[in-house]
Amino acid sequence: MPTFLRELIRPAAELPEADVCLVGLPLDFGTVLEGGRAGAVGAPDALRRELRRYHKTYNLEHNVSLNHLRIADAGNLDLRSPDHAQNHAHIREQLGRLLGQYPRVVVLGGSHDGTYSTVRGLVDASNGQAVGGINLDAHADVKDKPEISSGTPFGKLLREGLLAGPRFTEMGLHSNLNTKEDIDFLHQQGAHIVPLAHAQKDGIELYLTRALSRATHDGPAFVSFDLDGCAEAFAPAVSAPSADGFTPRQAVEAAFLAGQHEKVRLFEVVELNPHYDRDNQTARLAATIIAAYLTGVARQVPVR
Repeated sequence: MPTFLRELIRPAAELPEADVCLVGLPLDFGTVLEGGRAGAVGAPDALRRELRRYHKTYNLEHNVSLNHLRIADAGNLDLRSPDHAQNHAHIREQLGRLLGQYPRVVVLGGSHDGTYSTVRGLVDASNGQAVGGINLDAHADVKDKPEISSGTPFGKLLREGLLAGPRFTEMGLHSNLNTKEDIDFLHQQGAHIVPLAHAQKDGIELYLTRALSRATHDGPAFVSFDLDGCAEAFAPAVSAPSADGFTPRQAVEAAFLAGQHEKVRLFEVVELNPHYDRDNQTARLAATIIAAYLTGVARQVPVR
C-alpha cells in the first residue's frame, strides 16, 4: 500500500481519468503590476517539492485514507509570452480543457490574477453558466482597473457576469487593507463579506459552511486560497505579507471543508513567493493546505 502522497501522483498523460488534477501557474506579472514582490513564478515547483516530500496517505485527525485517490499532474502551463493577455488566454483555454476532463482541478500558484482566467475556464467547462466561489484572502481583489492584475480578478469576474454575486463570499478580509469603495461594490453585487476578525472570533467552520452552501447552491464553484490571508509569522513568503491573518489550523480546516463538496471543481492556492521563504516554511504550509483539501476529497469519493 502507498505510504506517501507522492506515490499517488502520476503524470496526466498516464492518468486520463482521475479524481483530481494538479496544474501549476508560474505567474507573477499581475502581482508586479500592483506593486507586489516578484518571485511567484517559482511557486508551483516549490509547492510540489513540499507536497511530495512529507505528506502521507493517511490522515489521523479524520481517520481517512487517501490511497484510493487518483491524482494526475498536468505540470506547469507555459506562461512565458511577453503578452500578458495571451498568457491569460492560455490559462483559460487549458483550465477549460482540464475541467472538461477531470472532476476537480487544483491550481498551484502563482499570482492571484491567474484566478480571472482559471474561473473563466471553469465557466467554459460549465457551458457558460455563471459560477459561485469563495476567496480566502486579506484583500478583496475587486479593483476597477483595465489591466489584469492581482488586485482585479474578482471585480472583473463579477462585472462580466461570470461570477454570481449572491454565490460569492470574501472571507478573511483585513480591517485596514481594503477600501470602502471596494466593500460598497461587493455589497452592490450581493456578495457576502466575512472580515478576518469575525472568522477569528467565531471560527472558520461556521462561516465557511455557509459560504460553501451558497457557492454550490445552483452549480459549480471554486475556492481560492491566497496565502497572504495567513499571518506573516506562518507565511512569510507571499507577495504581500500581513502581520495578522489566518492560522495554519484555520487554513487547513477551510481546505478540508472545501474538499468535501463535490461541486467545488476548482481549488487554488496562490501567491506563494518562494524567493522570500524561510526553510520552505510557506511552501510547506501551502502543501499542507492542499493535502487537507485532498483529504476532504478522499472522504467524499467512494473507495473503488
